[in-house]
Amino acid sequence: MNIKTVSIKGSKRKLLDDILKLVQEVDGKNVLDGFSGSGIVSAYLRGHGYLVTANDKMVSANLYSRVFLEGFNQKRVTAHIKHINALSGNNGWITKNYSGSVQRTIRGTKGKVESRPLGFTINNAMKLDIARDYADTIKNKKDRNAVIFSIIMAMNKVFNGSTDQKSCLKVWSPSSLKDVVFEIPSLIAGSIGRTYSGNVLDLKKKDYDVVYLDPPYTHGVLYDACYHLDSSVASWKKPILDTDYAIPRPKEVCFRKNKALAGEFYSKASAKSDFKKLLGMFKTKRIILSYSDAPRNVLSYDELVEICSGFGNLTVKDRSHKICSQSNSQKKVSTNLKEFFFIIDLTN
Repeated sequence: MNIKTVSIKGSKRKLLDDILKLVQEVDGKNVLDGFSGSGIVSAYLRGHGYLVTANDKMVSANLYSRVFLEGFNQKRVTAHIKHINALSGNNGWITKNYSGSVQRTIRGTKGKVESRPLGFTINNAMKLDIARDYADTIKNKKDRNAVIFSIIMAMNKVFNGSTDQKSCLKVWSPSSLKDVVFEIPSLIAGSIGRTYSGNVLDLKKKDYDVVYLDPPYTHGVLYDACYHLDSSVASWKKPILDTDYAIPRPKEVCFRKNKALAGEFYSKASAKSDFKKLLGMFKTKRIILSYSDAPRNVLSYDELVEICSGFGNLTVKDRSHKICSQSNSQKKVSTNLKEFFFIIDLTN
């Protein structure tokens, strides 16, 4: 099953069959994807016959899940995509804030000022602006969400960055110089699912056959800051930006500058209690918890074993695979990453 979606840190694309197998071992059809991210796990499970509920507090992540779990009219969305591909462009919010080059002081150079790309070529930014404005004229909500999803995917392909939206490359990459092209998102067949946008700890519905959880573990990798542009385009509220950063950010995601917390699961001080609360809140047959042995994790493997063991019969499975730490325009450096599944079969 080829699922088109955005690329984000910690994507489980290579582990979809592993996750499906762990879900299939349980007699049931109702699954929660508690930290849905790019939506790829939700889409994959729906496509294999499961009734999926997805939750994520990022606005953009909620949009992806809605498209995957609610669907859209393929004929109408195809016509909309054809229309926005033919539009000429508009000097809007993206163009004014994220296009062309800018003179800025380069960190670690004792005040040296250089001209650096800001994210998009002007032509691509103008196409993105007019396409996003057009999307808001689409009356059908499901179709509108699908077109916005298409715009975000196309935007990411021509963004002059590597793995997130916190910074950009020093020179224009080959992909950023290509013309932006909008494509129809993947249409997933299956039972209509549910989507929620908020803190997983606040979910009111707690009974599922299987609960899949892929929380943020790494201190400093703040997803709201890493993918702020995706969420800004998803909501189209055109937030006030802090231009002190290499890529301007909405003020509400400048966490360190605001001396604010990004939420649960990021802090070493509260991580243990956060995870205990999370694992203890569901009425379910099985909890599948994903964990990567990445650096700067807030909890160690042994700490998670201790926590998970308190909620049921624990089995831990692992799988190693290679990851690429650089963009396609640079020399690729691959390294091994071990992924763990903490499988908790509840006894009550």
